[in-house]
Amino acid sequence: MKKLLLPLMLGALLTGCNETTTASNNSDFTAQQKTQIEQIASQYIINHPDILVKASQTLQQQQMQAQQVEAKKVVIANADQLINDKTTPFIGPKDAKVNVIEFFDYQCMYCSKIADTVKQLEEKNPDVKFIFKETPIFASRWEASKYAADMGNWIYQQKGGATYAKYHNAVFATGKDEGHLTKKDVNTIATSVGVDVSKFDANNTFMNNFELFGKLGFQGTPALIVMPSKNITTDNITIINGYNPDALKKAISDLQASTK
Repeated sequence: MKKLLLPLMLGALLTGCNETTTASNNSDFTAQQKTQIEQIASQYIINHPDILVKASQTLQQQQMQAQQVEAKKVVIANADQLINDKTTPFIGPKDAKVNVIEFFDYQCMYCSKIADTVKQLEEKNPDVKFIFKETPIFASRWEASKYAADMGNWIYQQKGGATYAKYHNAVFATGKDEGHLTKKDVNTIATSVGVDVSKFDANNTFMNNFELFGKLGFQGTPALIVMPSKNITTDNITIINGYNPDALKKAISDLQASTK
């Protein structure tokens, strides 16, 4: 009943306007009528402040939806770089119908948290291509962030996806994030997967990822995209910002079903 109060009052006022004016358009109010409307609306908001909260939430949701649409357009425009970049490590079939692209930092707590979920999804979905965009957003704070990212890309170039996967999972398996990972840890893991770290060449191989990360409007990691390889539209792209394993699982399952 409370929700109907303001519309009913305004409706009554509009009825009065029709009786006292010859204007054919209800928007042709006198100064006095406009003042009455403002007073009624102001008092209603004062009495029902929850309206402002709901309006703010609605506006925020609309803005987020608009941002998602724009981000998806950027995904489509950069689909080849997202899916087929030869310098980017991946696991799974090269010609997979479904792709999961993850922008991540080894020192990111939530990247570490979702890593096990991603690993399980790889095992359960051998037909899906998992693409790993090393994006060390904490490089300026923790040196190992940049070092581990460069090492990962270098290992992929030297040894391929299988060895990269061992390295990638082993780094997250240490549980060392938020500044606790060290260059020594990275070297130990790299050596354990069969890499001669004395030949390691750290050359900022992740800069293209940073550029793409910025174009997509991402603010933090993990940032994940689930998208098909062909017939890409804004309707079949899912963008997941932050830690949301359930959304990731659902996005993969839904896209698999639609691409069969």
